[in-house]
This record gives sequence, C-alpha cells and structure tokens, in this order.
Amino acid sequence: MNRKKSSKAAAVIDIGSNMIKMGISQIQKGEITQLDYLEYPLSLGHEVFAEGKISFESLRELSKILRGFCEVMEEYGVSKYRVVSTTALREAENKAFIADQLKIQNHMDVEVFEDDQEKTLIYFEILKTVDVSELGTCLISHIGAGSIGLAIYDGQQMRSSQNIPMGALKLHDMLGSIQDRTDDFYTVVAEYLNVIMRHNNISSLENINNLILAGNEIQLIAKICGVEPQENRYILESKRVRKLFREIRSCSTEKISYLYGLNEETAELLYSALAIYVRLIRLTKVEFIIAPRVELWNAVTRELLAPQSVAQYEEHVRRCALSCAAMVAKTYHCSSEHAELTHRFACKIFDKMKGAHGLNQRKRLILELATILHECGHYVNSKRHLISTFDLIKNIDIYGMTDNEMLYIAYVSRYNEYDVPSFEESEFQSLSDEERLVISKLVAIFLVANSLDKSQKQKLSDIKVKLAGDNLIITAESNENLFLEKWAFEQSAPLFKEVFGVTPQLIVKSFLID
Repeated sequence: MNRKKSSKAAAVIDIGSNMIKMGISQIQKGEITQLDYLEYPLSLGHEVFAEGKISFESLRELSKILRGFCEVMEEYGVSKYRVVSTTALREAENKAFIADQLKIQNHMDVEVFEDDQEKTLIYFEILKTVDVSELGTCLISHIGAGSIGLAIYDGQQMRSSQNIPMGALKLHDMLGSIQDRTDDFYTVVAEYLNVIMRHNNISSLENINNLILAGNEIQLIAKICGVEPQENRYILESKRVRKLFREIRSCSTEKISYLYGLNEETAELLYSALAIYVRLIRLTKVEFIIAPRVELWNAVTRELLAPQSVAQYEEHVRRCALSCAAMVAKTYHCSSEHAELTHRFACKIFDKMKGAHGLNQRKRLILELATILHECGHYVNSKRHLISTFDLIKNIDIYGMTDNEMLYIAYVSRYNEYDVPSFEESEFQSLSDEERLVISKLVAIFLVANSLDKSQKQKLSDIKVKLAGDNLIITAESNENLFLEKWAFEQSAPLFKEVFGVTPQLIVKSFLID
C-alpha cells in the first residue's frame, strides 16, 4: 500500500476488549476522510472478566502491537494521536500498572474512558450520523463487550441515560460454563437478561418509536442477514434478527463458526450480542432496527480533527444532562419551581464570581445538576434527607457525567445552611485537598442561591448580582415576607466568606407604588 504523508493526518488507537484498532484520518473540505484502518485481535476482556487483571504476557503482546501501529503512523506522518481504552482497562485491577508500562515502553499516554464517557461520545456521533429529529422517541443503545448503554432521545435531547455492566463478552464469560450442561442454554441467557434488565428499570419501554443500535456485532449481523449499508447505516427488519437468533440459539459455538465462516471467539460474541438485541427488540416492539456504522474512535477522531466539535459536544452533554436530571428529580417528587429558581440564581452567582473561584464550565454544570437534584432524599427519608440525597445521587447515572462527577454532585447537594463541609470531617477525608476545595466552593455558592428561595414560594422572581470589592451584593425586589430567606442567607454567608474572602449582602427593595 502506498502510504502518503499528510501534515493533517491524525490517528486514534482504541484498546478494546477483544480487538486493538487504529484509524488514521484527515479532514478534507470540512469532511473527515479515513486514510487507513488496522485491527489486531487480542483477548484482554476474557482475562479481565475471568481473572480481574491483564497478564504481563498480554501486556507484552499489546506493547508489540502498539509499536507496529506507531510505525504505520510514522509512514503517514501523523502529527497527533490519542490512545483510548474502555472496559478492558477500566475493569482491570492492575490498570494503573498496565498504563504505566505502556507509557514507559511505548511512550504513550492511555486514556481510560469511564462507561458514561464512552457511551456519550458514541451517542453524540450517532446523532451526527442519523437524523433522528423526525423519528419520534428513540431508544439508542450501544452494546459493548462489557456493558450495555441505553439512552432515550425524544427528538431534541436525552430524557434518560443508563449503563448496565453486562455486555456481549461478559455475558458469555459469565454463563458460558453452563452451555455444555444444557440443550436449553438460550433460555438460561434469556432469563438472566430478564433479571438484569428488570433490576435496571428497563423492563418496560413505552412509546418508543425507533430502536437505534450500535456495537461491533451489529455490522456482522447485518452482513449475515444480507443487508447492505445505506447512507452509512443499516436498516434491519426485527423479524429477520429474531429469525437469525432462533436459527443459532441451540447451536454450539463450533457450529455457528462453521455456518457463517467465523472464528470461534467471534461466534461466541455473535450469540451473546444477538441475545441482547432480541431482548431489546421485544421490549420496544419495533419493526425495524437502525444501525449506524459508528464506533468510539470515530467520535475521538472528530475531536482531534474538528476542534469546534468539542464545544458542540459539551453543549450537547450539558443540555442532555440537565434534561435527565429533571426527569430524575420528577421521579423523586422534587419541586421543579424551586429547582428552576435555585438553578438560575446559582448560575448568576457562579458567573459573577468567575474571577474568584477559578472553576471551569464543567464545574458549573456540576453546580447546575446539584440545584436540580438536591431534594431527592426527601422521597426516601425526610428525617435524614441530606444523607439520603447523597446516597441516591452518587449511585445514579446522569447523561455524560462520570462517577467522580456524580460524587461531586452528591456532596454539593448534601449540605445546607446549618450543616456545611469541613476539611476535618471524616467523610471528607477520603478526598484530596483539591477535591475538597472545589466542593467547598460549589457548596458555598449553592447554599447562598438556595437560601434565596428557602420557603420554596418563589418570593424573589429574579436577582441582580454585583461583585464590589470584598462584597457580593445581591439585590432583588419583593413585597413578600422574607424573614425565612434572610435567616437562611445569614446562615449561609459565613461559609461563602470563609471560602472566597467575599461577604455576601442581600438587599431587597419593595416595588409597591403608593
């Protein structure tokens, strides 16, 4: 192959659970064009799911593959690249050692994506590939080797998002030992999937008009079904996919391999992936499946070659995260009017204090989500609602947010005017000084904003915020009795001053005309 050097070429290496992939691309006339694509089989996922670790034998093989990829990148004159990994490294107990050795041996920094980071990037790429605005409400799902991502899109934004730690490879590795002991293995798989999905609250999906599936096996299934791609996506009849599963569900791996000319590992994944796809088809009752030809490296390549897309992605995540948080808050009967007002006030204070807090827009989003979710704990336990709020939030999925960011949101939501964070308290000790500092800054802003609607009667419809020297002056107009709000504001002011060295002042004017 004649590999021409290009100063604008970029590469993405994806260390997957059973395949190491590299895509080399460049941008021409605003479009991303693929120059080369390489893949090399390596069963890291089997090791991780069975032993919990990646062996150093596999590390040596991985390092060798990456050296080969580097040689190809040099031939193309690649100037920038990223190395990413998902489930295989994410769930490996020794991921720190593996990443360290790859940095030493291959001079590569490996980004280990959290589950939601991976899925959100793929969803964003799907929305760029498929025009879903006229499709109605869609269930978008990415079935990976170790997890299933699910998101409900209403044509404008995500309504909910969820990740289930059970992918095609992990399903096979968990239940594969049963296969040789029963002729009815597909029933075992179906029953297990039913339990997993029921406990993850997706056993009933109403008003879903379309099912959009992504994942490595869906393209193989399309090929077996004789379906050709149209405009970079496959359209598969649900009944044809169900028929294929019926044909292979009682077959051994060896027979599936023989029937479709596959190696045994691919045959194993085909069976498990089909079982998951068929379950989703039955839940949604759709007649057709839309399967875009989208992978994680497509989304990462776009970030490398089209930096303007990063801002679009971040705004997409923000809108969808707020939408999903609002749905969660509704589930727990939180006051939407109080949340909306606190949200607006908190954003105004955050923006005005930009020079004092030094926090980025991602931290602003954490604050926004905390204002929406901070009352969830009342649904569980009104006596200990702060602790209940903390426990709930840190364990839920919000679109595009990492586990660590959900922990931040949980901490910000778990304080009020008479219970504020302290660097000495035991539950704060597990965090780094930097994490405690960020949380304290966000809590200080949140408490002041929340105090302005302490009665939850929206007595202040709007505020003006001005930073004047060592004072943050908040002015508003109201004719209501504001004793409760003023009390809560006074209780919240000391933490704000301690964190920022700025004293908040509340000035309320009457707008009655005599």
